[in-house]
Amino acid sequence: MTDDRVATSTPRPARRRTRLPRAVVPVLVVVVIACLGSLGYLAGSRAEDGASPSERVAAVFGEDDSAVRERESAMSQAEQFVLRVHTYGPQLLDAKNAMPEYRELVSEVMTPKFGADFEEQAGLAEATVAQAGVARTAEVFSYGTATIDDDSATVLVAGSFATSYPDPQAPEDSAKRIDTDAIPFRYEVSLKRIDGDWLVDAFQDLTGEPEQGQLPQQLPQDPSEPAAPLVPEEGATP
Repeated sequence: MTDDRVATSTPRPARRRTRLPRAVVPVLVVVVIACLGSLGYLAGSRAEDGASPSERVAAVFGEDDSAVRERESAMSQAEQFVLRVHTYGPQLLDAKNAMPEYRELVSEVMTPKFGADFEEQAGLAEATVAQAGVARTAEVFSYGTATIDDDSATVLVAGSFATSYPDPQAPEDSAKRIDTDAIPFRYEVSLKRIDGDWLVDAFQDLTGEPEQGQLPQQLPQDPSEPAAPLVPEEGATP
């Protein structure tokens, strides 16, 4: 007997392509923008808390906070060294025509070895102040870490210093002074980490040859003439 039934199969439903509802797309865009905004808020809030640019970057990208602090500490100490070594004047002279406060402030940021070298040369600055009334101020424009490891660092510092001296036309008026043009500098400051503190161990002047018109590094013969600005040589202090 022949089976006249015809075998049939149930057709599978066609796959439907899933599409996001149009209303969902704007929501996703808002979420992405909110995520980006949160990163910006994090960096901004760190700035309001007094965080440095390095610390704000570390907060966003998860850099080790201890490494950031060490780098900031080394750069800050290099900056202090430059500012202190180039800041002095008649107001710091004592009865012996010495500047003990100047020596102390600069020595505080130096290694004992470099501090001993500075003590031998600090008399040059004291002589220019005592003999010609010279004063000097410094300004740091920028600084950055070139190299750093556990116990040593190299920091590049850029800035300028300006020198002034009493007006020869009014020698009795201490308020009347003549200011020289600011002299730019670029220093490579080498530091060592001793007992947890970064201290300057040497520095090198990267500025190059003195600009035309800069006075030589020597004391004036006539005390009424302006004293020469003391420009550090490689590894030397003013």
